[in-house]
Amino acid sequence: MMAADSFHPSSGASEDGFLAALGQKWREMRDAPLPAGGGIGFRPAREAAEMRRLCREAALTGAPADAVARMWRSLCGDVAAARGLKAVFVAGGDVSLTLEAGRGYFGFGPDLQPVVGIRDALDRVMTTPGTLACIPWPEHAGGGQWWPMLNESRFQDLRIVAGWPALPSDTPGMPQVAIVGRLPIEPSGDDEMLATAHDDHWTAEKMLQEVGLRAEVVTRARSLALIRIADYVAPDDRRIDLARLAGLDGLRVVGVRPRP
Repeated sequence: MMAADSFHPSSGASEDGFLAALGQKWREMRDAPLPAGGGIGFRPAREAAEMRRLCREAALTGAPADAVARMWRSLCGDVAAARGLKAVFVAGGDVSLTLEAGRGYFGFGPDLQPVVGIRDALDRVMTTPGTLACIPWPEHAGGGQWWPMLNESRFQDLRIVAGWPALPSDTPGMPQVAIVGRLPIEPSGDDEMLATAHDDHWTAEKMLQEVGLRAEVVTRARSLALIRIADYVAPDDRRIDLARLAGLDGLRVVGVRPRP
């Protein structure tokens, strides 16, 4: 067993470079101006971009990038709680695993509350300011095909804004859970998008390619297709309008996934 005095002695917390840097970062994030209209100041795209930068610098020092990523995510979760994140509603799949993934993304600062079902989680986000949902990533076969709910008028203000796991050592693949909220979609610098459209004739991929978007239909619910787009696309991107005009009915961007 390693004794406590086997670590390098410190002359005091005030001179500890790690704690000083951590405290400075905490204050910067906590005191940053809230977006227009208030809210919780939760900016998953900016957090993802900063995580990539920290992991790149960690590699130069020999620090394990995954450990840095986990510490950064935990810090971001504590900051979100301090800035007004009231609760994260967890539902869907094996709830114990979904809850574990939620802890991976938010740490132990925010209040993660398991609820009965995915619709219940989305309803609560819509009716309770300062809350988010943590639910299975929509491409998972066991996700209950919940993603068509995002096209219901009640839920059209909700967006998928992040996924977890999102660690540097992750092999390419889809996340386990999606973070969903009434938040704007923003670029992190390395993203892929999710969109939905009515694709009765199975021509969505061709139409999107013709307007300059690399896209793949990843699952369907009757005529409704869930589409993954390889690069960042703003919801008001002109190419989305062009694809609609070409006949891709109801095409809309419903989420973004910042890549690790």
